[in-house]
Amino acid sequence: MKIIHNKTCRMCDSTKFKVVIDIGRHPLVNSLVPKDRLDRKDPTHRLVVKQCQKCNLVQLVDIIDAEEIYKKVDYLYFSSDMPGLDKYFAPYAEEVRDRFLKKNDLVVEIGSNDGIMLNLFKDTQRILGVDPSANVAIRALKRGIPTIPLFFTELLAEKIVREWGPAKAIIGNNCIAHLNDVRDLIRGVKTLLAKDGVFVIECNYWGGMVKNTNYSLIYHDHYSYFSLQGWQTFAPQYGFHVFDAVVTPAQGGSLRMFLSTDGRPETERLKALQREEEVTDLNGYKTSLRYRQNVLQAAKKLRQILRDLKRQGKKIAGYGAAAKGLTILKCSGIGRETLDYFVDDSPAKQGWYTPVDHIPIISRDEAERRLPDYFTILAPNYADVIIAKEARYRERGGKFIVPKGEVKIV
Repeated sequence: MKIIHNKTCRMCDSTKFKVVIDIGRHPLVNSLVPKDRLDRKDPTHRLVVKQCQKCNLVQLVDIIDAEEIYKKVDYLYFSSDMPGLDKYFAPYAEEVRDRFLKKNDLVVEIGSNDGIMLNLFKDTQRILGVDPSANVAIRALKRGIPTIPLFFTELLAEKIVREWGPAKAIIGNNCIAHLNDVRDLIRGVKTLLAKDGVFVIECNYWGGMVKNTNYSLIYHDHYSYFSLQGWQTFAPQYGFHVFDAVVTPAQGGSLRMFLSTDGRPETERLKALQREEEVTDLNGYKTSLRYRQNVLQAAKKLRQILRDLKRQGKKIAGYGAAAKGLTILKCSGIGRETLDYFVDDSPAKQGWYTPVDHIPIISRDEAERRLPDYFTILAPNYADVIIAKEARYRERGGKFIVPKGEVKIV
């Protein structure tokens, strides 16, 4: 497996870093294991989060090459299988369309997955997706979403603009964090974007992680954890200006930014968020150290709760075989001795096993025959949706453990 050892920050080229948190050795969270490979040892790799001392970007320096994660295996995350994601994207797409687009304008989405968001533009705009996972792109094509199964690069942007023309909106949802070469991305966006176009980024937000003690986003797929201040420093190097930004509830707090090259005025909500980052010293290393301490305490508390319940003879299962959940388990030292199985609504994951611990993943219907006393929600960003859907389980005495910031039992 190809490991890349970056010697410089991917946003400013500094060579000086400080450790934020060391997770230890961790498997690739989306590399689920089929039944016929359970006798093999699953590879693990060091997972260390660091912070640049110059621009303050929180990042992984030693990374797994993205080709290993997205191109050489079947990527088993499909956006359309995620509960409530279509409802989340609907007002988002409406805002982009109402503020920036006209009929038949071109909308390009980077990291478009199976096309759940582009589908919302299909009736009024021309659409094109770019996603490196071939199996995901095939599903998008079957849904009527034109998709190029490649990584988005400056070279690909040149090809797209020749064949499709400039894009009025380029959208990147939760894909920027997966890129080691952020500079090639933004050069490509500038090549493809119309002069009066808008680049919209939604990415994991360091501020949300700190505020909510969210450590579930730390895994090998995520190379960077962003702040507004970082992008306000980085984007102008390539002629872009962040003119609007807002924190959204996705992923426990995501950062949505609007960039352009035509000098649009800054919005009041952007200025408010900028002030908040300054007042809270979000990008300071002392904040990172507090985050580490809070994460260690939260992981310890979850471990203690689950072990106490297990000693009482309670049956416990995981709900949601999400990448985030495997990080939670790793940090808390929880494995098959504690969880009997995972439930997951995605048919693509059912019948597979988690890496290293080989916990089976089953459907909710199958779980009905052997319901646990407690479900630990390991897709914590969908906790509210899951709990609402499982009202009958709760009526029968079932409970949920929610490791979302402070661990809660409901």
